[in-house]
Amino acid sequence: MDRIILLPEHIRHMIAAGEVVEGPFSVVKELVENSLDAGATVVDVQVHDCGLKKITVRDNGCGIRSSEIELAVMEHATSKLEDGSGLDCIRTYGFRGEALSSIASVSGLVILSRRADEESGSRLESVSGNAGVTTYMGAPGTTVVVENLFHNVPARKKFLKARKTELRNIREALLKIALAAYRTAFTFEVDGRRQVTLPAAADRAERICQIFGRDIMDNLYYEELSDLKARISGFLSRPSFVRHSRNMQFLYINNRPVESRYFSYHLARAYEAVIPRGKYPAAIVFLEIDPELTDVNVHPAKREVRLFDQKYIDELVYGLARKSLNRIHSLPVNSPENYTWGEGELTGPYRSAALQQAPAGAGEPLTDGFAGTLFCDPPASEVTREPVSTIDGTGAGFTILGVLFGTYIVAEKDESMHIIDFHAAHERLIYDRLMAAGREPVSQELLFPVQMELDVASFAAAIDNIEAFSSAGFEVEEFSANTLLVRSAPVEAGGSDIEVLVKNMIDNIRDEKKTNNIREKFMALIACHSARRSGDALSMAEMAHLVKTVFDVAPDLRCPHGRPFVYTLGKNELERMFRR
Repeated sequence: MDRIILLPEHIRHMIAAGEVVEGPFSVVKELVENSLDAGATVVDVQVHDCGLKKITVRDNGCGIRSSEIELAVMEHATSKLEDGSGLDCIRTYGFRGEALSSIASVSGLVILSRRADEESGSRLESVSGNAGVTTYMGAPGTTVVVENLFHNVPARKKFLKARKTELRNIREALLKIALAAYRTAFTFEVDGRRQVTLPAAADRAERICQIFGRDIMDNLYYEELSDLKARISGFLSRPSFVRHSRNMQFLYINNRPVESRYFSYHLARAYEAVIPRGKYPAAIVFLEIDPELTDVNVHPAKREVRLFDQKYIDELVYGLARKSLNRIHSLPVNSPENYTWGEGELTGPYRSAALQQAPAGAGEPLTDGFAGTLFCDPPASEVTREPVSTIDGTGAGFTILGVLFGTYIVAEKDESMHIIDFHAAHERLIYDRLMAAGREPVSQELLFPVQMELDVASFAAAIDNIEAFSSAGFEVEEFSANTLLVRSAPVEAGGSDIEVLVKNMIDNIRDEKKTNNIREKFMALIACHSARRSGDALSMAEMAHLVKTVFDVAPDLRCPHGRPFVYTLGKNELERMFRR
């Protein structure tokens, strides 16, 4: 340890590869970006064994000259940069000449490429740093095959995530690139099964619909700002459409997806007065700026871009969000808005579903009693209660006074007034019953299976979490490309809109990076959808039964989301308020 030595070249390459190739998703990202830099309009991605066994990326780009293919896997060899002056004006995804070299140092690599102006192409195979080239007679374009990733770096394999997580990372990396490259068609296959199909889109709005679905698109508004230095445009969500995480916040600088804490901070600053704390707006924002005012040569993976006038860009982001919010608040109800894009990008109308006329009968009170499907009795060992029919305005010593604002039961007991949010209270009871130790939800087969056509991201999230749905009492399966079939659901969800509930469950999966508590999240959603809602008409017997049961068996007087549902005001406190 007391001598300084020069590391062997192959060790240096493996260390450098660690900065570029973090996991299978990094390989896919680098190869797809190379395809786009080559002008590809079609990119196909295939992975086997979550990318560890094999990754194939095929494109119809310009191809690599046969005379240059050996240079492609050499360190710092690139077609995108000729001298140092070019570093000040990077317009391509790649430029460092590190990706293929890094990938080749930790895997087996095969490149098949042919240019349209050449009669034949070349096949390069690199094994342990040794490359051999033969003739290739395929179609114009390039195919890169990566096999046995990290075969010579077992420590890196050890720290990879679960298979499901690695696949999600690959898919998210691909979709993040595809979101900006809307003129390019993409496909994604996992172990021979097609998971993603994205045809070339006419504009960014169409690509957003392809990836996230019409429901999300209908809650986004297009806005733009520009001056002599920059142009910023994007789709931002209305205040009523919020997420549990920042996973729907995307920033692109000159079409390059980047990570920026400043971006998220100034979005939050713009929305802070109109959305609840702990919730996040959705935003897909594109910044076009002179490349000379940016520095993309910060990180080998190029996730971060430095801006020479960060404060100016921060104010552009804030101004864009405020402009969008101001316009949303000024929109008349049921007045559609059409958005005109720049060159060749005419879209619309994109109007929030919340502004559309409510269907006839919406908001009418439900007639199902608590003793029905939605309010199954808890196990006999937990509570013994009288039949509902024998309760008439009182329960467990409570006197029911009525309902306030269609939402709160007002009850009196022991010289105290109790105000109970009946939706949240009912939600708590259902959740506790679903989560009872050692008990799986009782499922019932649907008379008519629910067929759901989903966006690309939602379908993939559902298929990745079939077991989680099963643990919550749902039987779901793949019906066809991007179509899910729901065959059974838990008894407690019998009165719910199954399609809406399952979509909410999928959104929850996509919002949660950690899936170890996904069953609890699912149960909370089922409880929320199954519980009686604000505005429902309740009889005195139903109210008495709910109040009695809550105080008998609920260990926690908060709903599954953590909100309290009981407020107690004592007689003494009330008298002090009136100075008696």
